[in-house]
Amino acid sequence: MSHSSEIPPYTAGFRDRVFDKDPFLLALWYPATADETAVRHMGVSSMAARNAPFASNGPFPLVMISHGSEGHRFVHFWLAEYLARRGYIVAVPQHTGDNYIDASDARSLTIIERRPHEMRQALDLLLAHVDIAPHIDPARISALGHSAGGATVLKLAGWHFDACAWMHYCNLNSDDDGVICEFVPNDAALDTLTQQHGAPVVRARDARICAAIMITPAFGVAATPKSVADIDVPMLFIEADTDEVLRHNVNAARFRDLLQGRAKFVRVKGAGHYSFLPLCTDYIAQNFPHLCQDFGRERRHIHDSVTQLVHHFLNRVHTG
Repeated sequence: MSHSSEIPPYTAGFRDRVFDKDPFLLALWYPATADETAVRHMGVSSMAARNAPFASNGPFPLVMISHGSEGHRFVHFWLAEYLARRGYIVAVPQHTGDNYIDASDARSLTIIERRPHEMRQALDLLLAHVDIAPHIDPARISALGHSAGGATVLKLAGWHFDACAWMHYCNLNSDDDGVICEFVPNDAALDTLTQQHGAPVVRARDARICAAIMITPAFGVAATPKSVADIDVPMLFIEADTDEVLRHNVNAARFRDLLQGRAKFVRVKGAGHYSFLPLCTDYIAQNFPHLCQDFGRERRHIHDSVTQLVHHFLNRVHTG
């Protein structure tokens, strides 16, 4: 397992708004050799080699990241930089209608269908990009997501999101679980899904994804034994010690029960739901204090645990 005292082999290259005509904003981190300089991501300071050339000894594995509901493309920059310095390309699209500027579709069936499509589209564009594609190893593509992003990448891995199970759960629990049940679909929406997919499910499997990492994944209520039966890629679930946003027993624990023995589950000590976001600035702490809540452990130490877990898992998947 990697340790923070090591000297990584690369610097973290960084490019934002990668495509000439963005279907959505996309940020990219990658192995480089140019010196890093100070950068700021949504007011949080870091270091990266902005617009540097790629390191020459690729191609490199690619990690696609799906941010959480109402998040943005920089929210996991700390993880992206860590992986880029260790030989990974990391691409993060900003999800339309479910970001910090526009949350009009957050936690709705619309975004549950759109998010995986955007991840697939981003991957298509990267693999067709004249300057970036030669550096990507198409046989080593993984996906990682936090919260709603965790559900997104699990769909890419082959989970058939069961909207009927979601509705049934909310029929019984809507008063107690507003996060998951605020925008539960109605019968008409389920009928539309059935017409599209032959069942009230969202199918979004992408065969190019060879591993999936889910951090405090949402929407476990839409998982059934049948809906996860076809997932056949290596999976890592990273759970918060205290998830104050998502009910643990019907989200991360639900996936654990259904995937018994087919996935690795690690619970991160001292972590809350938002501990996987960047370190808090004074501005964030004053204006969005809920984003700064951890549970007995400094966030930077939580991040250290996560970066090492993710790096170790990816290395094992991609190098055997």
